[in-house]
Amino acid sequence: MAANTPTAHDEQSTGAHEVSPRNAAAPAPAPEPLYERVDLDRYVVLHDGAVGFIEHVPPVFVCYVGEYYPNAEEVAQVHDFHDALKTVLHRAAATRRAL
Repeated sequence: MAANTPTAHDEQSTGAHEVSPRNAAAPAPAPEPLYERVDLDRYVVLHDGAVGFIEHVPPVFVCYVGEYYPNAEEVAQVHDFHDALKTVLHRAAATRRAL
């Protein structure tokens, strides 16, 4: 059996329609960026369509930005897949804003 003893730090509800921070719905987590494996060591990064590619060439992940792999431009080489994913998404967004 658990007992709740109010302390000076507890919030007191004064209105029927008041929402306390403890009862407020937590914001939904941001959806993870989508990627799909398209070859043995290659992934396509998707955000409203293909925006880039990640190629695993041990020990690095090579990041490309572009809708089509043959025309994609290499933008970075990183050691972590999730960093590569962020890099491709940020560079693709910057490229779209520049257009």
